Amino acid sequence: MARFKFSVSVFSFLFLAISVHSIAVNVTSSCGELKRLFGSKLSLPSSSEYITVAPENWSETAQLSPGCLFEPATAQDVADALQVLVKRGTKFAVRGGGHMPVPGAANINGGVLFSLGNMRTLQMTKRNMIAQLGPGLRWNEVYSWTAKYGLAVSGGRYAPVGVPGYLLGGGVNFFGSRYGWSSNMVSNYELVLANSSIVNANAKENPDLFWALKGGSNNYGIVTRFDVKTFPLSKVYGGLTIFQPQYLDDFVNAAASYSVIGGGSDDINASYNPSVQIDVSTGNLTLLSWCAHLGSDPNPAAFANFSRIPTLSSGNKVMSSLADLTAETNTDAFSERTQRQAFFATGLKPGPKSVKLANVTFFELIDEMPELKKVKGLVLTTTPQMLTRAWLQAARDSGGDPMDIEPHDGIILNLVGSAWENESDDELVYEFSRRLIAAIDERSKAEGLYAPFIYINDAGPGQEPFKLYGNGKSILKMKKIRDRYDPHHYFQRLLPGGFKLDQSWS
Repeated sequence: MARFKFSVSVFSFLFLAISVHSIAVNVTSSCGELKRLFGSKLSLPSSSEYITVAPENWSETAQLSPGCLFEPATAQDVADALQVLVKRGTKFAVRGGGHMPVPGAANINGGVLFSLGNMRTLQMTKRNMIAQLGPGLRWNEVYSWTAKYGLAVSGGRYAPVGVPGYLLGGGVNFFGSRYGWSSNMVSNYELVLANSSIVNANAKENPDLFWALKGGSNNYGIVTRFDVKTFPLSKVYGGLTIFQPQYLDDFVNAAASYSVIGGGSDDINASYNPSVQIDVSTGNLTLLSWCAHLGSDPNPAAFANFSRIPTLSSGNKVMSSLADLTAETNTDAFSERTQRQAFFATGLKPGPKSVKLANVTFFELIDEMPELKKVKGLVLTTTPQMLTRAWLQAARDSGGDPMDIEPHDGIILNLVGSAWENESDDELVYEFSRRLIAAIDERSKAEGLYAPFIYINDAGPGQEPFKLYGNGKSILKMKKIRDRYDPHHYFQRLLPGGFKLDQSWS
């Protein structure tokens, strides 16, 4: 029996070794074919282009080692390269801005990395003022460009974030109470399907695919252009404010009050994003907010509860564009790539009890895990992001989306963020995040405050946002649409990173 077990072990080892070798040969062969077809658009690990561009993911947790780097310039480049990879069964990843910190979401070990940074379409249609955006753009570039027309788009709140992943995840924005998710303002997607065809998805062409892309992430194809509705913007108030840390209770109370009808969030021109941060090793707190209010009012009533709290600094003022508003986030502090990052998320019903529950649970778990103090550079953040009834109704009125959240009184998307230095601490930080989300969910369910939704752009490893879309009703429709446009599931099997329709982390 011992000899039999030994033989099985040897066989298993040999099979694994052969499989790994075969995968490596496959990737090398595919990279070679792409090099032959595309020349300088394909970079190998020894090249200076690869060394410079391949590590451009925002979080160190997303730094992997692709077998080669492909930088397409056109949709046809994407289609031709995809045809090679599908034919050979070669795994790949697709990266726009690379802001998602989930390992493998926008990078890959050993496969081919599509880096879309050279796809930089910026074009305004004269007839209906639709902004056509390439997937290689970041929001600061988009806002600076649209401002020349006296227009804006409903995009990211942080300047360095890339266009594609953000829009394919829905997109929390400044003006959702007017326009819904950012994806609800997309009028057309140009994308490459698994069979390498280049198609449009809009209300008339492939309308089912159009719906699925408004939150379906990377499960349907590679989007090569986003056509986005614009709106006039000449003045906007807002900025980044840091409050005095001894006023934590006042800050949390202000956030709690803001979340209810009459507390500020029901102003359709308003957006307020309050965050509590703690440097775990020192216990030092940072209370900060990121706000916006459409128009020229220098003292919006919607923010009155926050305006009473003493500050350390404030950039709040009336500005002329979203480029100006987001300029404070177009800095190294928001775009540096030297730290490890993680997001985890859950949903809560709006109201003071929910905001306070999440905040209390956050600090209690930190106290229960003193080992966190040994994690070098660890900063933890909790942020209640308010989506109003008007926001969710605007999303439905635009034609809907896979998230399909019942408007009711809105929802709080509670974000837990982490930043730290060393890979050796990854599992401890993930353990804290998972325990915190589980504790918030348990308590909120017990108090009738739970809202079944996970915002995919804030989701962490192990979370399964698609299962909660439409309160669990969207996933079957999403899979049927996937089966129509990708019947062989290439975007599940060959593009394994990120959040997949068939994914199970258990």
